[in-house]
Amino acid sequence: MPISRRRAALTALVLVLVPWSLLRVFGALIPLPGVDPARVVNGMFVPPAGLVVALVEPVVWAWAVTATVGALAPVDRPLRRAFRALPTVGAAVLAGAGTLLVALLLLAMVLPAAVELVWVVAALLALPVGAFLVRFALVLPIAILDGLRGRAAFRASFVGVRGNALGLGVAFLFGVAAPALLYGWAFARPEEQVTDPLLGVLAWLLRDATLIAVVALQAQILLVAHRNLPGRSLLPARAPGEPAPAAGRLTRRLGRLTVPLGLAAVLLPAGLVGGVVAAERLPDVTVNTSDRMHKMIAVAWPAGRGPVLVGQTWFEDCLDDTCRTRRRTNLSVTMYEPYGGAAFGPDGSVYALGQHALEQCDAQRVCRGSKGGLAVLDETQAAAITLSPAGEILLASATEVRPADPAPDEVRPAAPAHAGHVELKLIRCPDVFCATPRVTSLGRVKGSLRDRGGSQPTRLVIRVDTHGRPVVALRSPSAGGVSVGWCDTLDCARPEVAPIDGPRRPGMPTPEDLALLDVGDVLDCRVGHGCDGSEPLATVHRPRGGVWDVVAEPAHPDGLYVRVGSGPWPDRAVLRVCADRACREARGIPLVEIPPVRTWWSDRPARERWLMAVDGDGRVVATDPYGLHVVVVTRP
Repeated sequence: MPISRRRAALTALVLVLVPWSLLRVFGALIPLPGVDPARVVNGMFVPPAGLVVALVEPVVWAWAVTATVGALAPVDRPLRRAFRALPTVGAAVLAGAGTLLVALLLLAMVLPAAVELVWVVAALLALPVGAFLVRFALVLPIAILDGLRGRAAFRASFVGVRGNALGLGVAFLFGVAAPALLYGWAFARPEEQVTDPLLGVLAWLLRDATLIAVVALQAQILLVAHRNLPGRSLLPARAPGEPAPAAGRLTRRLGRLTVPLGLAAVLLPAGLVGGVVAAERLPDVTVNTSDRMHKMIAVAWPAGRGPVLVGQTWFEDCLDDTCRTRRRTNLSVTMYEPYGGAAFGPDGSVYALGQHALEQCDAQRVCRGSKGGLAVLDETQAAAITLSPAGEILLASATEVRPADPAPDEVRPAAPAHAGHVELKLIRCPDVFCATPRVTSLGRVKGSLRDRGGSQPTRLVIRVDTHGRPVVALRSPSAGGVSVGWCDTLDCARPEVAPIDGPRRPGMPTPEDLALLDVGDVLDCRVGHGCDGSEPLATVHRPRGGVWDVVAEPAHPDGLYVRVGSGPWPDRAVLRVCADRACREARGIPLVEIPPVRTWWSDRPARERWLMAVDGDGRVVATDPYGLHVVVVTRP
């Protein structure tokens, strides 16, 4: 019984493209050095992309088109013919790639130049480049159907185009080039458009099905173009009663089952992807994007609740672990650094400090606060908040003082009259109203709280270390370093303050001790210590040991690429899983791309401080400083 050429083409497509899709899934599960790990993003399996995939995928694509042209043509043993034509087809693919590379190099020679000149040069290059690409594409059907190889196939393609270059060029533009470009554009990052594992499986299936359709269309266009070439053809029409050419052995054996079995084979990669996602063994990343900018103050992930995101005048409770749905609670205070901050209770309650006022919202989101501000914070230029293990509210304040003013606990020699000083205080409040505060002066440090236009403004943080001692860290740009204040006990009987890079004192926290308290970028980048942009954007310590941090890396395109221009690369935020803060052997998980900051004066990478928190199970929530990307990572 004669076999439909469409069935034969479907067999060829399935035999080439389905194994490639399966290989991409299985190969992605093998970790390789220098390659991003496989991960699940928004419920969709994302295999690693790199140079190997960029080199192999065009070869597989070319072989699929070659096999399909042979299957659609009225020739005997189409797959065998296609296989024998592969060396010639490969040479044509390399010639086309070389032509495009030369065109890009010629275009780059006029850069930088006016936009109009660039377009003129591009238009002048497009005509000869297009003519060469059409000739190289015709080598494929000529090698298969006419049986020509090597130079003979190239010579025949150049001769066949004469007199019909415009029609062939239009056909190849809309039937071969445009579908491939549209496919690459539509499925460049499909994980950014899905929000559910089922949609991720359907997106993978749609990508495979679309690839099969695009390859089939390209093969049909090449076959039609070959039939309309002028001159002698080695494929004369069959005489009446002549039997049809023999199809492939596999196609003959399958018969009518070719179509249903082919469709079932297309489902195999999608089913495998669904199984990989359901196994829950890969890092799971959820990215929530927003078009509205909000200054973010803090994030937390309390036990038994979803993440909590705090903005300047509100906070949001994530109603699920992915932060897709949230409930907002407005605050009566406004928080902004260095004049305030937020702290969180074990039950998820939120404490907001801003404008010298304090507000608390309990676990049921009933809020109360000190109306009119706290008198104890009058005349302070910086403040910070945390909670003690017993639930007591601990505030830190920084105030500029005149050098002549005596400090009651100052034991060091007086500074010169022209030098400014900052006094650090520890304030303990029994409740949110802080009617009876207990104030302890930690001491004074040389410097000022005024930001003199530097990239690292004043930062003040307060934490409680593993021994229950309050620790205050101040980064002052004018002082050129970090100062730390500490107490021997929670009651702070022996307060002290000193530069962290100065001589060691008994009981003084080391930089490593401060790092364990997750004090943000106070230590990661200090004025005068080489802020080169390589420091982590955020750091937290894992509940079971080790360190997680977020770093910014140049977001180079996957595989091979050509860069035109001198603007900054976009960055991408990468979560690093490290054994310690040195992070010599890190495992990176890409999170999201960060576009560069563009201003009237310059373009620069957007490497600003992120906010990050971890829950007791090791799940991570992180956000950029403006809330444009809220990322939740499960199983990092």
